[in-house]
Amino acid sequence: MTDTLIPDPLLLAPADYYRLIRSQIEHEDNLISQRLSWFVASQSFLFTAYAIVVSNIQPGKLAWVTGQQHLLLDVIPIVSILTCVLVYATIVAGVIAIVHLRRLYRTHADVSARAGFPPVQGHRRTQIFGQIGPLLLPLVFLAVWLALVIQGTGR
Repeated sequence: MTDTLIPDPLLLAPADYYRLIRSQIEHEDNLISQRLSWFVASQSFLFTAYAIVVSNIQPGKLAWVTGQQHLLLDVIPIVSILTCVLVYATIVAGVIAIVHLRRLYRTHADVSARAGFPPVQGHRRTQIFGQIGPLLLPLVFLAVWLALVIQGTGR
């Protein structure tokens, strides 16, 4: 019993195997894109909430309102940091799945190359450049939130 659902390429025609691997890669790539979209939307919402809370802290408000504002100043960055970490983990998982599929395909690419198929997912350079954004953007947001937390501990 194997840990993969990809059938033995010897049982499939080269074109079918190519389409199968390519469709799996497209699926993982779409998941990464969706996760990144969700991530950017969540970060936009959280930054906006944080800015609203910071700009509305004023002396003389009711004690419970000020308490809630200070609580939100602590909670929003924590939620944001956890979102960064969790989304980053899912994006890394998608990239690993794609790398695995490319390696799996590469073991049988000689047949596909002779058949005239294009690369299953572009060329190496474009693969690397295409993954820079999804892999680095959560880390950039994580760094910003950590800087806000560190700076905010001195308030």
